[in-house]
Amino acid sequence: MLIHSAAYNTNLAAFGIDKPFALDRGAQVLKALQERDGHRPAVLSPDPISAAHALMVHSNEYLDSLKNADTWIKILELKDEEYRPELATRELPELLDDILLKCGGTLLACELALKFDMAANLGGGYHHAFPGEGRGYCVLHDIAIAIRSIKRRRMISSAMIVDVDFHQGDGSAVIFKNDPSVFTFSIHSKEGWPEEKQQSDLDVEVSEAESHLYLEKLAEGLEEALDQFEPDFVLYVAGSDPYEKDVLPGTRFMNLSLDTLRKRDQLVIDYFAEEGVPLAMVFAGGYGPDVWEVHYNAVRHLLDRSGELVT
Repeated sequence: MLIHSAAYNTNLAAFGIDKPFALDRGAQVLKALQERDGHRPAVLSPDPISAAHALMVHSNEYLDSLKNADTWIKILELKDEEYRPELATRELPELLDDILLKCGGTLLACELALKFDMAANLGGGYHHAFPGEGRGYCVLHDIAIAIRSIKRRRMISSAMIVDVDFHQGDGSAVIFKNDPSVFTFSIHSKEGWPEEKQQSDLDVEVSEAESHLYLEKLAEGLEEALDQFEPDFVLYVAGSDPYEKDVLPGTRFMNLSLDTLRKRDQLVIDYFAEEGVPLAMVFAGGYGPDVWEVHYNAVRHLLDRSGELVT
């Protein structure tokens, strides 16, 4: 039910990168499940997706551009002090192997969720990638690739993306804009990046002054989304960057407590479990040494709800 690989924790120093991407979140969650709960869940390791999978969403021209280091510098928004190519032992385009593996994790999580009702990729969630452009640290839109793959194989007819990352799921909105079989729901910071928001099927903007109403707005949004659309499947984009301990300066407009985010994840997971809709979860945004705590609570509840973890 859980998907992870040690390779998710990319050695960024080998690429000359010094940026607070919390790539160890999955490993931290699994460690905490063992140490705090005495539970060692079954974990499957994914295979990378193929170029054919990526082409279900992205253009040939864009995929070709990933052979150039400058494309990666732009997508990862690497400042001079964050990128020291003279210290690198690997070329930036080699990062694509890591992304393809994590995309494979999201695809596998979707396939397992359809068999067992719930599953999670302990990584992934690259919701800012556009068909012809990577942006906001997102190279390939693993969410869209996975949905298109399982739809093409007729495993589902319809899907809903429930995105609770601090930032709007703008890539999802663009990719599925003209696809009535996929409903995009995003609850996100009103003031936060991207400055130019896209139009999801349902957007719920939360201003800094309204942060105390977050759970209420989420619950109302879920009700409205389900009034408009009946999905066969849900992909839950469970970003930890609204957390008050997130270190990305741009996430300062929300600063939600760990308890609020625990209730957020329980609300979403329970909502669709009670509706009988299979759900796959991905981690999405989260920066710094503490954000894994949010994902631990979410994964723990997923296991608990599935009956795998006895509390």
